[in-house]
Amino acid sequence: MLLRTRITLIVAAGFIALMAIFWGASLVRDRLEQQRTADVAISAQAALWREIVATQITAIEQQLDEIENSPQLRVAMSFSSRQNITAVLAELGIDGSDDSVVFEAVGSDREVISLLADSGGRSLLDAGTLDKAFAGGRAAGLRAVSARQLLIVATRTVTVPGRGRVVLVLGRNASVALDQFATSVAAQAALVSLRGSLLDTTDPDLWEAAGLSFPPRQALYETREIAGRTYSVTSVPVDGITGGTVGALVSLKDNTAAWAAQSALRWAAIAAGIGMVVCGVIGLNIFLWFSFRPLENAIGVLQALSRGDTSVVLEHSGRDEIGRIAEAIIGLRANAQALAEVRRQRERVRRRQETMISAELESLADSIDPTDREEVLALLASPSAGEAEDELRRVARVLHDLSRRIVEQHTRLSSMVVELREALITKTKLAGIQQELEIARQVQLAILPKALPPDPRVSVHGHMTPAREVGGDFYDYFQIDESTLGFVVADVSGKGVPAALFMAISRTLLRATALFERSPAGCVRRLNDLLALENEQMLFVTVFYAVIDLDTGRVNYVNAGHNLPYRVSAGGDISTVPSTKGMAVAVMEGFVYREGHFDLEPGDSLFLFTDGVTEAIDIDGTLYCEPRLEALLGEGAAHWDVPEFAERVMASIRAFERGAPQADDITCLTLRYFGDHRRPRL
Repeated sequence: MLLRTRITLIVAAGFIALMAIFWGASLVRDRLEQQRTADVAISAQAALWREIVATQITAIEQQLDEIENSPQLRVAMSFSSRQNITAVLAELGIDGSDDSVVFEAVGSDREVISLLADSGGRSLLDAGTLDKAFAGGRAAGLRAVSARQLLIVATRTVTVPGRGRVVLVLGRNASVALDQFATSVAAQAALVSLRGSLLDTTDPDLWEAAGLSFPPRQALYETREIAGRTYSVTSVPVDGITGGTVGALVSLKDNTAAWAAQSALRWAAIAAGIGMVVCGVIGLNIFLWFSFRPLENAIGVLQALSRGDTSVVLEHSGRDEIGRIAEAIIGLRANAQALAEVRRQRERVRRRQETMISAELESLADSIDPTDREEVLALLASPSAGEAEDELRRVARVLHDLSRRIVEQHTRLSSMVVELREALITKTKLAGIQQELEIARQVQLAILPKALPPDPRVSVHGHMTPAREVGGDFYDYFQIDESTLGFVVADVSGKGVPAALFMAISRTLLRATALFERSPAGCVRRLNDLLALENEQMLFVTVFYAVIDLDTGRVNYVNAGHNLPYRVSAGGDISTVPSTKGMAVAVMEGFVYREGHFDLEPGDSLFLFTDGVTEAIDIDGTLYCEPRLEALLGEGAAHWDVPEFAERVMASIRAFERGAPQADDITCLTLRYFGDHRRPRL
């Protein structure tokens, strides 16, 4: 954007801001003036109404003086003659047929003894005002006698023969005062009750068209549009004879002509201001255009010099600011020509330096990795990325990249040497560890039972496949005496060498304890106390331990947190051995284990296993689970050979895993009872 345009916009914005300020100030002034007018109108109309009401009260009191001094009226009131009272009042100028005039006399017993107008036997005054009048006080003012009538009343207390003290009340309708008020303010007026209903008005049609609604107890001044004309509405609270507010006096003054003139004046002022702003902005723009033309010529010369064209000449004379700019441009032209010559000299020197540095970089690149060397040579041979980048900067960037590659190559070589040393040491240690683990595996498998002495009453077979080199599962079966066989399957928490050591200890202690403790519950309890005594590693083992009487087939057992074994009857029925609800061994010292028992029939089999069977996982993360194992045993397990149980279960697990790594040790033990019959097969 041109400078003169910016200056024009700034000045125009200043004019607009100034007009906005003047407009805002005029609005504030109009509002203050309106408020002042409202205060003056409210106070003036309130004072005028009080003066008119006071005048009406004075006229009523003058009539009361004439009534008080009339002996005929006293006599008529002493006889309570309504006809005589009306005649006397007519002689005093009070017409009984005039509905706007009300007269009554109230005795000391608060009963109305004579009336000029019938009000249903009720007094025009309230009890408090009557008390004040009987006490000799002056009571005068406005009194709302109904929801549609407001009177100006005054009282006088007289003594009537035979009646005592009597309060005379004379009242006139407030419409007379309302007409005087409307004439005085040159407006239409209305009286409104406290409930907002119309009591009296000088123009019923205007009041109906206005549809005004406002709180009568609050003074108000506002401007409203009524029937296409503009009215100033003023509401003044009106006090009654008791001092409280009885209604509101509302005036409606037609100010249409004044408001139209004021609006026309305001819009004329706005139009004049806008015209002045437009003329000022246009004139300023023309002046700036003529003033800045020499400066635009100077800018054209500067742009030519920036492109390297030193042949341009600025034609301007004078001692003003633009003339001084022309002198500066001439000096700049001479300096630009000298600078161009110096730049050409430096360019020749720089090119010779770049050629020498490039040759040295190519020689240095021969000492780095071949792949990095090709990348450096390609970067060195590539042209500059842009005109802003000179050749020397490109060579410096290549030198920085080359030094980074040399440092990285040296770092890689040093790291490779260190890693090679550590790998040799680790390889030696790993070979020793693998050899030790293989020995531990052989030792662990060696302690498992190989075969049971031949006995025609029973056949037992065990199998274990560790998940690692050594495992935490174990099984065992051993002859306690000629007719008793003990067998056990257990699973130690954890894996690896710690679990294998804990397994060996548990098996040894169980076998040793079982030789002198025939009860499975007592044997497991002693084993739990021994293992839990110094169990710093917080390992535990789940155990299923049982003894079978080979003569009767009775099996006594304890299940210490282990998987429930399966019983396969000779007829092929599959069932689980009931749990004894025992806690895992080595968890808590002193735990008392319960013992269960059942009887095996000839041909029945028991299949014991660890959770490595049911918790085998396939490549999708699905568990093998008990239902799959039960379905496998239901496929004729009663007719399988004893070793065939383990073979078929392992084959089913491998097919289920579909190549997934073994998650846990897999151990199973199969026992088949033949009783006193001859064993048909092993």
